[in-house]
Amino acid sequence: MAIHRAVAITAISCLEVIELPTPVPEADEVLVHVHYTALIPYDGYELDRGYALSASDLPRVVGFAGSGLVKAVGKSVKDLKEGDRVATFNISQSKNKAAQEYAVVPRWQVAKIPESVSLHEAASIPDNYLTAMYVVFGGPNLAIPVPSSLVPSSSAPLRAAVDLSAPVLVYGAGSSVGQFLVQAFRLAGFTNIFVTASSHHHAYLRTLGASQCFDYRSPDVVAEVRAAVARTRHGYFTMAVDPIAARGSLIPLVAMLGAPAGLPPARLAILLAYKDGETVTNGAEGAMYRTPPSWLVEALAVKRIETVQVSAFRAGEDPFTRDTVLPLILSRLLEEGRIRANPVRLMKEGSLLDRVNAGLDLLRNNKISGEKVVVDLQE
Repeated sequence: MAIHRAVAITAISCLEVIELPTPVPEADEVLVHVHYTALIPYDGYELDRGYALSASDLPRVVGFAGSGLVKAVGKSVKDLKEGDRVATFNISQSKNKAAQEYAVVPRWQVAKIPESVSLHEAASIPDNYLTAMYVVFGGPNLAIPVPSSLVPSSSAPLRAAVDLSAPVLVYGAGSSVGQFLVQAFRLAGFTNIFVTASSHHHAYLRTLGASQCFDYRSPDVVAEVRAAVARTRHGYFTMAVDPIAARGSLIPLVAMLGAPAGLPPARLAILLAYKDGETVTNGAEGAMYRTPPSWLVEALAVKRIETVQVSAFRAGEDPFTRDTVLPLILSRLLEEGRIRANPVRLMKEGSLLDRVNAGLDLLRNNKISGEKVVVDLQE
């Protein structure tokens, strides 16, 4: 049996390079020789806390996105072949995760990548792009009508029309997923996209589609945002997204929202998990929640806001996301220059384990801003 190297959690706070059997792809799977893997804060949650893991899940390979070359395909996969350049969304079992030489991935979680995009850039795309598209277009979430520029009208799910001139808000738009949320709203056709982010991200976010930018560090940011939206024709936000989902983002965000009486409530999509603290990554002592914590329930009690809880791990349950977002749409968007990869912080110094640990340290200590941590797996 062939074996390969993988970087895996073997116990809480213990990360090691191990050997695993190289799987053979099943009918609807693709075996990828992984060249780069992207790390996200959730990798740190699993390593540092054992978050959402049980003993039977160990060893747990890290890496929720990757890129590389197709090694083999299952008998039902007809549109990919050995040697194709691909980017992958890597969830579920360890055999599917990206921080290993060979990962087997369901076809719907694979996108072919044009030559114009480097493989290390490609690794920064799949998880954040898919999450953003799932938030904006996914049936269980905001369910915005899918424009014909993405899929033919005959293939688009039936949706109620929305006013694309109405203001929407992305809080934490400088984050790696926040950048894709701005782009997803732009792809949907929205023309009035408000964002909060560090001021040094504002110019770049405008190139992605943001129309008004606010510094979340400003002591008056709530008043500034409320005043700006009040000056629009609509006067309030119809929907907003928080990819941070920490107390430090949700409390001010809730204060910015709320629909006037007699109008539909504002819709707030929140990317799970909820977190105490100020950032998406907090110390291991900071609590994390799968259901709304009491401080959020209290803040929402006096507002007209409908919350939508989003887990990207459930994206495959939505037919539009599963069937089109990675397998069909991404490659075309990249070829046409209609979507951009995240800026990349490439980890390529030291051993493989050194690189992964260095990347996780950047994330857990909030030393990364506006970039995606990508690890070079080639040695």
